[in-house]
Amino acid sequence: MRLKHPGKLASLLALCLTVLCGPVMADQVKLKNGDMLTGEIVKKETTTLIFRTSYAGELSIQWSEIESLNSDKPVHIVLSDGSSLRGELAPSDPGNALIRPVNEKEEEKDIDLLKTRYINPTPDLTGEGIRWTGNINAGGTLTQGNTETKGLRFDGETIARTLKNRYTVGGVFNRMQDRGRNTQFNSRAYGKFDHFLTKQWYAYANTFLENDRFRDLRLRSTVGVGNGYQIFETPNLNLAIEGGLSYVREDYYIGQDNGYPGARWAIRYDQMLFNSTTKLFHDHEVLVNLENTGDVLVFSKTGLRFPLIYNFNATAQYNLNWDNTPSPGRKENDSVLLFTVGYGW
Repeated sequence: MRLKHPGKLASLLALCLTVLCGPVMADQVKLKNGDMLTGEIVKKETTTLIFRTSYAGELSIQWSEIESLNSDKPVHIVLSDGSSLRGELAPSDPGNALIRPVNEKEEEKDIDLLKTRYINPTPDLTGEGIRWTGNINAGGTLTQGNTETKGLRFDGETIARTLKNRYTVGGVFNRMQDRGRNTQFNSRAYGKFDHFLTKQWYAYANTFLENDRFRDLRLRSTVGVGNGYQIFETPNLNLAIEGGLSYVREDYYIGQDNGYPGARWAIRYDQMLFNSTTKLFHDHEVLVNLENTGDVLVFSKTGLRFPLIYNFNATAQYNLNWDNTPSPGRKENDSVLLFTVGYGW
């Protein structure tokens, strides 16, 4: 069959597709140099806007270089005076944006982009809720035949962050057997509370419990208080230093039990690398006996965490525990190189 009016048929089909599918919308960012980017507004929590594109992934755009914004769905805006707005963004005068509120009873508002503190912030930044982060990791070995060994490692940590407080809870468990005989058996649990006095200064209280049969350590427990300074706290970079006082109690299977006041300092660092796919982390904690300054404890872990699929990841990690006054017959240094698989949130 031959169509008499193929051009009209093509136009009719195009019209039907347009009606059925609707217009393709996207957020837009116009820069001061005239460039126009199309994609999705993700968030602004620092001095950069995170903007997701289909052709270059997530881009970090300096906020000071943005002339106007346009969104096809509502966003959450927090201004520098603390006021909170929700609505679609529409172009306005250069350097401004028009917010069309979700509630139709509210009036449109023109805002100065330079007075915009956050866009789509996490709940802890606005004081409206809690942001949870954490990771669970597990690893193990099993050999049979001429060598018969089995081992299990488990560690996990979760952090709850609100506007003024941060709660950290974690633990580690290791067990290794060779032909049914234990060759490694230790565990550690810890908790910490941080209260932010300013945006960066905070006061903390912490505790940990530790057991290690092969270091003759029935139980080491500490409680402490001090101050910390959060140098960086962003999705891609975190760095904090701390110092304070602790009380350490050590109970041994064979050695002599003791307890003493100690000085504590610590550093906690993590940073996203390789286009925010791989995390480098380092935690370091030192306790010095104030009654005998030659008695020092060091706990350190350093590693890389790689993405696998969804929120699953793999971790390569080096741990170092150092006690320069160990129980008689024990060594000062314990170190281990780990490879584990885990889940993060």
